[in-house]
Amino acid sequence: MDINSQISLNNLEIKPSDLELLGDYFSIIHHTPGRIRLRASLKLKNAAQNSDINPKDLMDKLSQLPLIKEIKFNKLIGSLTISYDPKLLEPSLFEDAANGRNLDKVASVINEILKDIK
Repeated sequence: MDINSQISLNNLEIKPSDLELLGDYFSIIHHTPGRIRLRASLKLKNAAQNSDINPKDLMDKLSQLPLIKEIKFNKLIGSLTISYDPKLLEPSLFEDAANGRNLDKVASVINEILKDIK
């Protein structure tokens, strides 16, 4: 890990409110341990156009997490595919985040992972 990655990890903290975007604007299409595919709702497009939210902020934050291997957004069909390390975050917790459940617990687990890596 280079120094720039370390600096960003030191400042990175996931809050439950950061994860609300997943539950509010995405639904699970398919999930296998290590890979989850989400469908973006029209509500997300409208909110982004009205500048109510900036989905890119969450994507940027998620992509900095060591447990996230890759994030792909297919704008044409409105799907988001996230590849992650299921050994670091239980798949059930990822589903909870995507469904807007137990966000305090999910954020806490992610922040503990960050603390262990720092």
